[in-house]
Amino acid sequence: MLHKTLVLPFAALARGLARRLQPRPGGPVQDKGLRQSRAELEQMSARELNDLGIGRGDIPALLDDPVDWRRDRPC
Repeated sequence: MLHKTLVLPFAALARGLARRLQPRPGGPVQDKGLRQSRAELEQMSARELNDLGIGRGDIPALLDDPVDWRRDRPC
């Protein structure tokens, strides 16, 4: 069970970032994937988000501009 607790949130984040970094087709499919990723991240607890290294307030910046968000993060 611990394995799923750690892998599922990370998988949701990775899926959202992968969708965000793909070339934009300009159609509603991109919007649906982004909304789904945002919803998955918002459903996570603060502890799960902290395990991923993000805070609840970071979700909009992370999904809107992941490269800029990463640049501002300390290593």
